[in-house]
Amino acid sequence: MSASETEQQAKPVPRRPAGYWLGTIIVTVFTAVCILAFIGLMLRPQTDNGVRIWLLNHAPDQTVIINPFKGVVEKKFQVADGLRGLTFSRDGTKAYFYNVVDVSNRLTVKDTRTYLTEEVIEVDGVPQGIGVFPDNRKLAVILGSKTDFMAGGFDVIDLLEQSAANPARKKRLYRERELRLTHKIAVSDDGDKIYCVDAKSDRISVFSFKEKQLIDEIDLHGAPEEMLYPRFGSYYYVSVLQHRAIYQISKSTDVVEAVYVYAFRDPKEKIDSGKLRHMAISSDARYLVGTNYEAKTVAIWDLKDRSKNDYAWEQVPFYPEQYEGTYRFERTHYLPIQAFELKGGYDPNITYVPGGQHLAIDPLDQYLAVVDDYGAVYIYDWQLGLRTNWSYEGSETSEKTGLPIPEPVEIVVDVADRTTEIRDMQFSIPVIRNQAQEE
Repeated sequence: MSASETEQQAKPVPRRPAGYWLGTIIVTVFTAVCILAFIGLMLRPQTDNGVRIWLLNHAPDQTVIINPFKGVVEKKFQVADGLRGLTFSRDGTKAYFYNVVDVSNRLTVKDTRTYLTEEVIEVDGVPQGIGVFPDNRKLAVILGSKTDFMAGGFDVIDLLEQSAANPARKKRLYRERELRLTHKIAVSDDGDKIYCVDAKSDRISVFSFKEKQLIDEIDLHGAPEEMLYPRFGSYYYVSVLQHRAIYQISKSTDVVEAVYVYAFRDPKEKIDSGKLRHMAISSDARYLVGTNYEAKTVAIWDLKDRSKNDYAWEQVPFYPEQYEGTYRFERTHYLPIQAFELKGGYDPNITYVPGGQHLAIDPLDQYLAVVDDYGAVYIYDWQLGLRTNWSYEGSETSEKTGLPIPEPVEIVVDVADRTTEIRDMQFSIPVIRNQAQEE
């Protein structure tokens, strides 16, 4: 061994300063605490911000208030006979109820925070739908005949001014009676256009409040079923059962720009499970969600990046021997980016999985609520489902379709029964939150 090698072996190994190990321990402990804090933050229960699910049960004409953060029914109350639907004011402070068999022909206005009745408004006909103007001062109300309930049009009323001719009623600002069976109505973001869906027409009628007349008709070549006009985003949506499709229509031009379908049709098949009726939009206008009753599934489309959806240009005729002359628009058709099946199994006496009906996403995009035709309300963690493609811990996989069957946060079954008939379901926006948002 050479002298240099001997010298290297004999050189002592440098020792770390005494404070080195103490610093290492402190950094390690701090990192661990941060990781645990982050995990705790992600897993902590959602903070109750006052949002509630409002459920209209037609069978006993009852309004059911559900707390999605606890998954429990907080309150039940009756409003009027024949509850059909409700609409919230633009600021979320009021809920307008309408019904179809109350002979007094009235709307009921309730405070969304206290659930107390603020006002009962008498109208000239059987109320069957409400559109709220952006200024929260006017309502467009679908009115049916007192004898046959046929809704031939609507009235626009002023909520702050009474009629000079009849002080018991609100001042009427506009009346339209050229429709046949109106069953959906919405008011544009600028407060001018009034959209009406007529069950006996393939067209959406567009009226101008300023001009007090019909200004446009949107021909869908099939009877519209549902219309969703979100108070955010650049589009509104209309479902047509005959076409198994949801149409995306521009708010500015009233032109169909895209078509969303559950599955591409098979021309050889006369029966499919692709019908889409009820729908909802996330508050960031990013996702469209729809229920497929026949398939017992919920489907989700990406509206911001349509290329994420499988797509194709698809032209009908759609079963021409059955629906001669009908077709879908020559627009790109998009398939869902995600889909999942409902779980069922909450009642041992039910031997099948009830299909999904109404659905809604809360205003902060925390929860997705789906009600089935038995009246059970499935509450899902919306963000968790999106991130995991609905295959998170506790989820199962369908042997038949391969789709995930996610475990809901809760299934509320308080009103679930064979006689239950849910007419509407929506998330409310309480006054407290509005004040917090403004601050």
